[in-house]
Amino acid sequence: MESQKENPRVSLCMIVKNEEKNMERVLSWGEGTLWEKIVVDTGSTDKTVELAEKLGAKVYHFPWIDDFAAARNFALEKAAGDWILMLDADEYPAPGIPEKLFPVLAQMSGFDGAFCSVLGLDEKGEINACSSRILLFRNTPMLRYRRRIHEQLGFTDGREMRLANGEKELAFFHDGYAGEVYEKKKSSRRNLRLLEQELSEHPKDYEIMGYLGDEYRNFGDIKQAKKWYLRSVAHMPKTLPGSDPRSSWTFSSLILLYAMEGSHLEAEQIYETAVKKQPGEADFDYQMGIFCVAASRWADGAVYLSRAIAKAEQSQTGNSCMQTRASLEQIYENLALCFLRSGRRKEAVETAVALLKAKPYDMKGLYILLSAFYEDGGEKADTEVYMEDVLSFLKRIYVSFSLKDRFFIAKAAEKAGWDVLKLWVEGGKKE
Repeated sequence: MESQKENPRVSLCMIVKNEEKNMERVLSWGEGTLWEKIVVDTGSTDKTVELAEKLGAKVYHFPWIDDFAAARNFALEKAAGDWILMLDADEYPAPGIPEKLFPVLAQMSGFDGAFCSVLGLDEKGEINACSSRILLFRNTPMLRYRRRIHEQLGFTDGREMRLANGEKELAFFHDGYAGEVYEKKKSSRRNLRLLEQELSEHPKDYEIMGYLGDEYRNFGDIKQAKKWYLRSVAHMPKTLPGSDPRSSWTFSSLILLYAMEGSHLEAEQIYETAVKKQPGEADFDYQMGIFCVAASRWADGAVYLSRAIAKAEQSQTGNSCMQTRASLEQIYENLALCFLRSGRRKEAVETAVALLKAKPYDMKGLYILLSAFYEDGGEKADTEVYMEDVLSFLKRIYVSFSLKDRFFIAKAAEKAGWDVLKLWVEGGKKE
């Protein structure tokens, strides 16, 4: 196709092992967009290689040497395109990506690579996490991966990569941490072994220490998890980049672990350290807010959760505020509850309404809204005039005021202890 010749050549690169169930999904897209598909197999014993060749990939074999970076770099050496798109076998493009790829590349002059959105899926196929990674980058011998696990892309001469933000245009799904697949990876303890090898070679790598904390936490060894998280913090530089997801995860995990133990002072000390190093990161405030809710510290919870929302709104990259972004519904519910319990009923109403406009059948949101109205009404709460006003307000959210709406409102009223409103709504009184 003549127009294709004018476009940059894109090489899809992958390293795989026993991924036969994923090969068709990850390789069957990109006709007219991908110039070549490079698959590096590290020792499959199933039909992975056969399927990859059938789907038009160039298959190469690389003996596994406990080093993901080495395998990825081998794939880069085999690629002949102008640009590399590096995916794992359990990743695949969101709808519309082939059409967006060339327009993005047309804007990439002066950039070495681009951040892309990576949307994690649970076993139900629903998005449960959002992050960004450098999946698209120039094919140059100077760009290579380092670290045998949790690899990082960078220039071999130490230069910083010039990176574009392609998160809005380029999104890829990832289901490698769902259900049985994740449990199998965790039970193998492969990651733990590779992390220990990496740390033995780079004993001051605070990021690897944080990853070790994650592994022990996954195994339920909280004592070891805290030990490695604290070592990571101790080895961090005085200042951190504004977007440093690894470090923010380490801090957030420590706050959570201390909160679960009821160690209030330690949680707050870690929070203070985290905020000094990464002042724009919302996840620290999110964790502290949830901690305060669990401890019935309503006024403090309102401060932390409000701050988390504000920071997330100001964030410019998906590599920061990841836990906050993934938990906004929970945050708004708990923020509304904090306002209600601390006597700030006006803010409770405003927050609950914002939540219900996005999700009308959120029971906790409606319960908080009706609780605030009930408390505000005082002795007048059970009068017909007051309930008419409340229902008139609710019709701004539940426009059709269907039987389903009435039933939902009645259930929320019952939960809020507003029995008269419950009976009134169930009676279907004409408004």
